[in-house]
Amino acid sequence: MQRSERGGGWIGWLIFFLLIFGFRFLPPVANWLTQVTGITITVPMLIIAFTVLAVVVSIGSSLVRAAGRSGNSGQPGMPSSLPLPPQPSAPPKPASSPWPPTTPASNLPRARLPSGQEHLPKPPRFEPIIDPRIFAAGIAGLVILGALTLLVLLLSGALP
Repeated sequence: MQRSERGGGWIGWLIFFLLIFGFRFLPPVANWLTQVTGITITVPMLIIAFTVLAVVVSIGSSLVRAAGRSGNSGQPGMPSSLPLPPQPSAPPKPASSPWPPTTPASNLPRARLPSGQEHLPKPPRFEPIIDPRIFAAGIAGLVILGALTLLVLLLSGALP
C-alpha cells in the first residue's frame, strides 16, 4: 500500500532526532524549567513530553485533513462539471437568394423570464473550512490541558 500524500512521516524523524541529539541540548532546557517551575524535570521527561506533543499535533492535522476531504465530496450546491449547451449548426446560405436566410422557430431557444412558478436553484450555503465539531473538540482540549497545567503548578507550589 503506497502513501498518496507526502509529509506525514515527520513524527518519526522528530522522535529519532530527540533520541539521538536530545541529550545534548535538552539538559539546559530541563535545568531552566526546573528553576522556573520548581518541579524536578529530567531529560527523559522532556523527550516524552515532546513525543506526546508531536503525536497530538500529528493526529490533529490528520483529523483536519480528513474533515477537509469529507467536506469537499458531495457539495450539493456546486456542480462538479457544467454541461455545455449544444452548439447550433449554421444553415448553408443560398448563393442567389436576395432575402436573408430564415431559421425554423422550433430550433430557436426560448428566453425564460423569472416568475414565481419556475424553480430556481437554492442559494449557496456557507460551509466552513474546519468542521465545527473538530474545532470545538480542539478548543475543549486546550482548555482542559491548560486547567490541568494550572492545577499541577498550583499543587506543586510553583505558583503562589
